[in-house]
Amino acid sequence: MTDYSVIISPMPRVAKARQAEHEEARRAQILEAALRVFVRDGFHSAPVDAIAREAGIAKGTIYLYFPTKEAVLQAAIERFSLLPVIEESLGKLVEIPPQQAIPALVALLWQRLKERAPVFRMMLGLGGMLQPGNARLFLERVVLPGNRMLAEYLDHCVARGALRPIDTFVAARSLLGSLLTFVLSQEVLGGAELRPIDDAAIVETVSDVFLRGALPGRDV
Repeated sequence: MTDYSVIISPMPRVAKARQAEHEEARRAQILEAALRVFVRDGFHSAPVDAIAREAGIAKGTIYLYFPTKEAVLQAAIERFSLLPVIEESLGKLVEIPPQQAIPALVALLWQRLKERAPVFRMMLGLGGMLQPGNARLFLERVVLPGNRMLAEYLDHCVARGALRPIDTFVAARSLLGSLLTFVLSQEVLGGAELRPIDDAAIVETVSDVFLRGALPGRDV
C-alpha cells in the first residue's frame, strides 16, 4: 500500500455518504413542498407540477424519488409521524413514576401534534384526501404503532404496580385520542381563534384526567 493509495481510499466512502445526505435532503424538500401544496390546493387537485414548482425543482426530479403522487403522500404521512417521538420518549421515561412520566410525555406529544396540524387537516379531508385507502394507511402506519408502543409502556407500569390493571391498549388510545381531539378542534378547525386554551392547561388536564382513572386507588 502506498501513501497515495492511503490518501485516496476514503474518497469513495465520503462521496457515497455525501450522496446519501443529498438524496435525503432532496426527499425532505419534496415532502415539505408537497405538504404545503396538498393543504393549499387539495390532494386530488394538486398536480405533480405544482409540487415541483413549490420545491423549486424539475418535475422529473420528483419521479426519481417517488413513482407516483400517492407515493409522495404515503412518505409525507410517515415523515411527519409521531412514532419516533413516542419511541424515544418512552425509552427515557420507562422507569420514572407515571405521575411524572405521563405529563412529560403529554407535553411533548402536544407540542409535536401542533407542529403536525397540517397533516391532520389533510387527513380530515379539508384537502380532499380523506379516502378509505389514505385513512387506512394513516391508521396502519401512524396510529396503531403509536398506540401499541404506549400500551407496552402502560403494561410495564401495571406489571410493577404503578398503575392499576386496565386494558392498556384502550387506555393508550384514550390518552392519544384526547390529544388528537384537541389538535383537531383547536389547531385544525379553528377553535384556537374562537376559544383559546393555554397549552399548559391542555397538558395538565389531559394528564390529570388520565392518571386519576389509571393510578392505583385513583390517587394522584
